[in-house]
Amino acid sequence: MAAYCSASWINLSGAKRVIKALVNGLFSESISINSRGLSYGDGLFETISIVNGSPEFIDFHLERLSSDCDRLRISCDINAIRRDIFSLLKHADGNRHVIKVLVTRAESGRGYKPTFNIVADRIVILDALAISDIRHSQLGVKLRLCNHRLGINADLAGIKHLSRLENVMARSEWSSLDIVEGLVMDSAGHVVEGTMSNVFLVKDGELQTPALHRCGVAGIMRRVILDQIAPSLQIKTRVKDLYLKDVFASEELFMCNSLIGIWPVVAIGCHHKTIGKLTRSIQGSLANKDFEGA
Repeated sequence: MAAYCSASWINLSGAKRVIKALVNGLFSESISINSRGLSYGDGLFETISIVNGSPEFIDFHLERLSSDCDRLRISCDINAIRRDIFSLLKHADGNRHVIKVLVTRAESGRGYKPTFNIVADRIVILDALAISDIRHSQLGVKLRLCNHRLGINADLAGIKHLSRLENVMARSEWSSLDIVEGLVMDSAGHVVEGTMSNVFLVKDGELQTPALHRCGVAGIMRRVILDQIAPSLQIKTRVKDLYLKDVFASEELFMCNSLIGIWPVVAIGCHHKTIGKLTRSIQGSLANKDFEGA
């Protein structure tokens, strides 16, 4: 069995936080200073929700990681990552955790030139998951319309790569506790996503979400909703270019990701929304796991 490292400190709430981690299958408290993930953001990551010791949608996460590694020509041992995840889960205590998987391209000396034939470094981290305020799911959330715009780059569109400065810049725009997420557009004015989530809207009973062929992250919860939940509820879906006018004119609006689940939106700036039946039905299906593949 692989050894693991355990780091702990006191968080802001006064509770002790313990993190366990494997680096290339062995315990470690550090990575190389020559890591290309550290130097260039040359890598990928996944965040997997752990509920009662079980990694939710793990096959979807590892499929995306494998596909994205292929797109970036990063050689990655997906089976080893799966083993690392289940090894760490043996040390989970409590009901809710999060596994973070980071894959960084193998070191290749100074400069941007990458190597393509050496297996990437892998880091798998087990951390306690801070439970988000349940009121976000029940009562809905307020969004900020972010000033920062995402750059368009079709080669990286959809990929959850390590270069997340655009998300950092967008999230830095507000500190109010009343606003929990921001809506981000690209430089051409298309609505893309939240700073940490994907966005869905309802128009004439149809569930719509932005096309992500220019930029943005194709989230796992987005896939679950499109491929599993919506079909099981016989909800028509459409992936298309969306604009602010579509958001403001929508009947319902919600944000989603693998950790928060689904947050209904009740306001974006001065525009107010109601939480509708379709959003509630999708939330219920996700909570009850009453869809194919759950």
